[in-house]
Amino acid sequence: MHAKPPGGSRVQSLVKISRLLVTLLVLAATIGAAEPPPSSPPPSSPPKLKNQSLFSPIPGGILGGWNGDTGLDVSASFRPVHAIAAGTLDYSESGHTLWKRGKDTPNSVRLKLDAPIPWKKDHRITHVYYTHLSALETVQREGDTEKKHVEGGDKLGVSGIGNGVPHLHIGLLLDDNVEQDSWDTLLVEGDVRKVFGGYKNGERI
Repeated sequence: MHAKPPGGSRVQSLVKISRLLVTLLVLAATIGAAEPPPSSPPPSSPPKLKNQSLFSPIPGGILGGWNGDTGLDVSASFRPVHAIAAGTLDYSESGHTLWKRGKDTPNSVRLKLDAPIPWKKDHRITHVYYTHLSALETVQREGDTEKKHVEGGDKLGVSGIGNGVPHLHIGLLLDDNVEQDSWDTLLVEGDVRKVFGGYKNGERI
């Protein structure tokens, strides 16, 4: 049994009001907790490159290619990686890279473009190769019969580390030759920058 609060009817009235306020606050908190959180806005598409037909493969990355590479290196620390254009995944899995030691993250994606990109007079860029990803949006083995289709700008994964350095490597492959075993079947880093719209090393994309 609770004793009556001292102080007469005025104090009792204040106590009742205080209890009512506490009850209302608890009720409001309960109602607020029961309501679902506001939905997050849909993720925005990555920006286009200087070549407006292509999306940035890794927004905010800094171009750092070097002569003799089989593609273009983009310096970035664990940033989202996107499809530069629509296409079908040949694979999206671990492997397909020589860099697999220490902290290296050996995930790779190869994308067959829906609409090949003309290159010079007699060639077409048919495939895009990404490697050193730390995470993949989709896991698809090279031999899988079902192939996922992606739109330009769709997220493919997250960049990671190759040869001990945080970056993304991206290659443009010619005329359905995907083995990267000949200089005639791929674009070197300077040519990749031209396709992207004429960037210089050190620029952000």
